[in-house]
Amino acid sequence: MLITETKIQTRYPDCDRMGVVHHAVYPVWYEMARIQWLEEAGFPFALSQQLHVNPAMVDLHLSYKAALTYPQTVTVRVIPELAAPKKLSLRYELRTEDGTVANEATSFHIWVGPDNRSYNLQENLPEVYEKLVKSAAGSTE
Repeated sequence: MLITETKIQTRYPDCDRMGVVHHAVYPVWYEMARIQWLEEAGFPFALSQQLHVNPAMVDLHLSYKAALTYPQTVTVRVIPELAAPKKLSLRYELRTEDGTVANEATSFHIWVGPDNRSYNLQENLPEVYEKLVKSAAGSTE
């Protein structure tokens, strides 16, 4: 199973008037970490864009555990839950430098092709599909 870690520096503009990182920033950080996971799994963003095949997010659940402030360095850990021909599910853990879990999330994606319709990776891009399944510990549905 491929688990990646992405370091992110909080920025002052990411904070609200109370000095706490705004809730809208977390999905952006998760997207940055997801792109890194896909890259390391063998399906880099540039190739995805070239082929017009994308993991469209259809569901995102976040759970806030502790407030983040500026300046802080955080680590987003991506743990794959499911890699299947038409879908992808990932779990995220956002930790502070001292290891405190500040946020947890899961995202669910449907693979879409050039026509923005459901796309079967196993049938259309078997080499990419094989890499993703291997990176997700072979989980399929």
